[in-house]
Amino acid sequence: MGSLMIRNLDDSLIKGLEDQALRSGRTLDQEVALILKDGVRPPPVDRAELFARMDAFRALTAGRCTVPSEVLLREMRDER
Repeated sequence: MGSLMIRNLDDSLIKGLEDQALRSGRTLDQEVALILKDGVRPPPVDRAELFARMDAFRALTAGRCTVPSEVLLREMRDER
């Protein structure tokens, strides 16, 4: 795991983070890591790109014989 050092933080901010961590039963490091994790969100999904990728996958698998998963699972259970 990586580490991060943040310099020049206001003392009142550090005190507030320490208090928040204490109230939540976490260490200061855990509290700050959680705040950072919550603040970083994955980029929104581009629906047009997603549908284009789905269409490309369908084109790659066109004409192939497929078996529903429940049939495969049933066959696997019967083999035991």
